[in-house]
Amino acid sequence: MSRCPRLVLAAVALVALAPDRSLALAQEEFGFGEVFDQHWERLRDDYAYFDLYGVDWEAERAEHRPRALAAESPTELAWEIARMLTVLNDAHVAYVPPPEVLASWAVPTLRIGMIGRRPYVLDWGDAPPELPAALADDPRAYPEVTSVAGARIGCAVEILAAGPAGTSVELGLRWPDGSEATVEVPRASTQTMPPKRKHYGERWIHGGRVGSIGYLRVRTFDPSRGTLGQEGKMTPILREHLKRLKDTAGLVLDLRGNGGGLVAASDPFLRHFVPKTLRYRWGNSDGRSRVIAPRSPRYRGDVVVLVDGGSASGGEWAARILRDAGRAVVVGGRTQGAEAAVLDSVAADGSKVHFSGWPMVEPGVTPFQRDGVELDHDLPLTIEDVREHGYDGARERVRRARFARALEVLGAPAEDLDALLALAREAEPEEPAR
Repeated sequence: MSRCPRLVLAAVALVALAPDRSLALAQEEFGFGEVFDQHWERLRDDYAYFDLYGVDWEAERAEHRPRALAAESPTELAWEIARMLTVLNDAHVAYVPPPEVLASWAVPTLRIGMIGRRPYVLDWGDAPPELPAALADDPRAYPEVTSVAGARIGCAVEILAAGPAGTSVELGLRWPDGSEATVEVPRASTQTMPPKRKHYGERWIHGGRVGSIGYLRVRTFDPSRGTLGQEGKMTPILREHLKRLKDTAGLVLDLRGNGGGLVAASDPFLRHFVPKTLRYRWGNSDGRSRVIAPRSPRYRGDVVVLVDGGSASGGEWAARILRDAGRAVVVGGRTQGAEAAVLDSVAADGSKVHFSGWPMVEPGVTPFQRDGVELDHDLPLTIEDVREHGYDGARERVRRARFARALEVLGAPAEDLDALLALAREAEPEEPAR
């Protein structure tokens, strides 16, 4: 689920169906059991965290495979695979149905906010449900979404929220008074699946300074999501921004919302901060290691890394590496807890499952899968604050608190807060380029 005005499906590619291809032909080319088995077996062999999440993968197959075989359409097959995956609740696990299925799908036009890792409905759009009598006059009676189409909240649950345009989906809700209900929510009447991925253009990175403090916002370490110029390389751009700030007394490295990308982009950047060589070994990767050795020019000032619930994977590792090296204090909210390298399962129908494949296994390295990166200063966004101040108001309050704490840690004047926030807002386009 997402904070966006509508439910967003990660990594969805809308590919036009070739004129001579039809769903009927697609069904003849493969069996639903074959597709199910391909994904299930791939995860059985290479998924890293069944024990961590307490999942009996054989039992999941026994429960879901008969329903997959009985599916009457590719849509029903996609939903059943998604139901099976929700048990993992791993931020790196995502299911992408076949392009021809997505081409007819739509999502409900709700505004969902993630608060404390739980999804809440902030705006019902054109189809508000009947509220409990005690909450009828409360504009901030934001209910928690506890289930989608009867499935628990977990990874791939957003696939269950999507479906053929003009249909509806059942949501389970928990209201502020503790009462629970189910409501039918209509999906849009026309295809509304979002674009493949957000592209940030040149705003994937933004830097500046306030007094003696530098500020550097890095939205992604994925070269495919930013404009990189003629060379097409992310690391030199990161390095040049850091060079401009190397004489500052302290640095706010803003990794809020950074979902990661490639270690080939992030690790060379981190080399400018670390005091000694660091080595991390990926599990199940034939002994391959990550080596992060110091490189000139060294940034020698104090560092605060800002993170939040949108920080994941490589974004988390950057914060974790700097913290463990004694080079940064981590401030913000709980991160997603997605530490492993991502592998893909591709089935005969063109559907994909992205999943956690290679965990960190280096002795002495505490895993952060599921739990997120350890915070030095935890300043969470809470549902109590959201209900008191409204979602946008509460987010702004916690944002100010996190930046104020960053200045405090760096020993900078509190009077610089508004100027720092203004600099940070320059890195916040109203709508990232698509």
